[in-house]
Amino acid sequence: MFKIKTLAIIKYKLLTMLLCFCGIVYADITFELPGEELTQERLDRSRAVQRISIPPAAERVRVTESSDPSETNDWLEEVMKTWNAPPLHVQFAANRAILPFGKGGIFIPKMSEINSEPDIEIVDKRGRTVSSGESGRTHVLEPGEYTVMLGSGSQRQRIVKEITVEEGKTSTLTPDWSGLIIEVVDEHGSILRGEYELVRIDEFDPYGRGYGASIEIGETVRAWILKPGTYKILGAGAGYNTLTNFVTVRLLPGEMTNFLLIQDSLNFHIRGGGTVHMTPTTRLTSSWRVGANIGANLQFNAEHDHEAKTEENAFSMGLLFDSYLLYRKSPVEWSTRLRLEESINIENNEIENMINTPDRVNMSSIFIWRLYDWMGPYARAEFGTKLFGTKLRRSKESYFCFVNADYEFNEETGVNGFDTSLTFVSEPAFSPLILDLGLGLNIDLTSKRTFESRLRVGVGSSYSRYLDRYRVIESDKVIYLTDDSLTLAQQQLRAANSIILYPDDKVNIFETGPQIALSLMSRLGAFASADAEIRVFTPVVPEVRITKPDLDLHGTLSWRLSSVMNLDYTYRRSLKQPTELEVPVHTSAHGIWLRLHFSSR
Repeated sequence: MFKIKTLAIIKYKLLTMLLCFCGIVYADITFELPGEELTQERLDRSRAVQRISIPPAAERVRVTESSDPSETNDWLEEVMKTWNAPPLHVQFAANRAILPFGKGGIFIPKMSEINSEPDIEIVDKRGRTVSSGESGRTHVLEPGEYTVMLGSGSQRQRIVKEITVEEGKTSTLTPDWSGLIIEVVDEHGSILRGEYELVRIDEFDPYGRGYGASIEIGETVRAWILKPGTYKILGAGAGYNTLTNFVTVRLLPGEMTNFLLIQDSLNFHIRGGGTVHMTPTTRLTSSWRVGANIGANLQFNAEHDHEAKTEENAFSMGLLFDSYLLYRKSPVEWSTRLRLEESINIENNEIENMINTPDRVNMSSIFIWRLYDWMGPYARAEFGTKLFGTKLRRSKESYFCFVNADYEFNEETGVNGFDTSLTFVSEPAFSPLILDLGLGLNIDLTSKRTFESRLRVGVGSSYSRYLDRYRVIESDKVIYLTDDSLTLAQQQLRAANSIILYPDDKVNIFETGPQIALSLMSRLGAFASADAEIRVFTPVVPEVRITKPDLDLHGTLSWRLSSVMNLDYTYRRSLKQPTELEVPVHTSAHGIWLRLHFSSR
C-alpha cells in the first residue's frame, strides 16, 4: 500500500512539472531582451561608414609591435626623455582599456602633455573609419588588419602605419615620427601670437601656417606631428627659396623638439630661432618646476682722432633677469614669469645725460584648469612698467622743438620753442603702468582631420596709466604763427633738423568687458587649406561700447597648384576705437602671393 501511494505522488509531481513546462513554452514573453535586434536595415546602416582615401602603399609602413609597452630598448628610452608627456609605459598604464570578449586594441602614445596633437584615424581594409580621436588612449577594435593615419598636414601628408589587432591583446605603436612645438616670442622675450609657415625642404612639401599662443586668452601652442626630416620655418608670405626671414630645424625619429622662434612684433619678420626650451626644467618636486636666466654685460669703447684732437667714449652696462615658476599636476597648470631688462648707456662721461634703454619690467601669471582635454577655464594677470624715465638724445645739428596742443609753434610763447639740451625726458618713470586681467573658458569645438575649430570666451579688464609726457610728431604737422617769411624760413629749417615734441596730458584708461576669439581651420582636399580667426572685445565699463567693439580679423586661403607652385590669399582687418582716442585705428589689408619653387638636387 505504501509503495502504491509513493508511486502516485511521483507521477503527480512529474505531471505537474510537465504542465508547468508547457505553460512556459506557449506563454508570451513579457520582458524585453537586452541589446538590439539585428535587422537588415541595421546592417545596411552600419555599413554606411565614411570611407576615406589612404595614401599609396609605398608610403605605408607595416608595424609589428609587442603587446607589452614596458619592453623598451635603449633608443626609445633616450628619445622619450625629449617628450613633454610621460613615458610610453606610464601613458599606457594610465589609459589602459578593459578589452571586451573577442576584441583587441591599439594604443598610440602622445609626445606632449599640454599641447594638443592632431587626431588619429584608424581605417579597416575596406577604407572605412572605424575609430578616431586623440592620441594617448587605447582604441578598442575587432581583430583584423588596420591602417593608422596620424600627423599634421593634408591627407596626403599624413603618416601611415599598418598594424594587426589580435584578440585579447593591445598593440602599441612605437613613435618613429617626430614632434615639433614652436613657441613664438618677440625680441624682448615676450610671448607673441605671431605667424609663420612650415615647409619640409629635403622633399619640398609645404605644411601650411602656424601661430604662437595668445597668453591673454589662455591658449597653448599646438604641436606639429611630422615625418623626420629637415624643415624650414618662414615668415608668413616669404618665398620658399628666400635667403632671409627664415630658420631651419632638423627633426629626428621619435623626438619632440621644442623650438623658440623670435619675430618682430610689428611685421612678424623672423629675427632668429633655435632649439631653446622656454619651460623650466629644474624640478623642486614632482609637480613644481623653477627656472631662471640671468645675464649681464659691461662694455667700454673709446675713439681718438689724433689729428683733430678729439676724443669720444661710451660706456654701457646691461642686466637681464628672467625667472619662471611652474606648477603642473593634472588637471591644473599654473605658471608665473618675471622679466627684468635694464641697461645704462653713458657717452663722453656725461652721467647727467645717461640713457636707460632697454628698460622693461614685466610679470605675468596664468592659471588653467583642464577639466577635459578639449575644455577648461583659465585666469590670467599681467603687469608691466619701467623703472626710469624715457630720455631722447638729439644730434649735434638738431634741437628739441615744442608745439602746443593745437600743433602751433611760436618761439616766444611759454614752453614753445627750442631746447638745446643734449637729452630730454619725454616720459617720466613708471609710465606707462599697465595691468591686464582675464577670466574665461577654452573650448576645442571640433578637432577633425578636415576641420578644426576653437572658441575662447571670457571677460577681460585692462588698466593703463600714462603720466604727462611728450611724443614725437612729423614736421609737416606743425602750424607756424609768424607771418615774417624770413623768420618762418628759419623756423622751418630748424624744425626740419629738430625732434618735434607734442604734449600729451596725464590719462588713465580703464576698460572691462567680454572678449571672444574664434579660430577655424579647414583642409579642402589634399591641395588646399583655409584658416581664419576673429577676435572681439566689447567694453561695458566705464562706457558701453557694444556697437563700437574692438575687432581683429584675419584669414588665409592657400592652394597648391602644382608641386612647384603655390597661390595664397590673405585678408586682415583691425579696428580699435576707445573713447580716449581722437581718431579710431581702422585698417585692412589684402595680399596675394604666387610662389614658385624649383631646386635641382
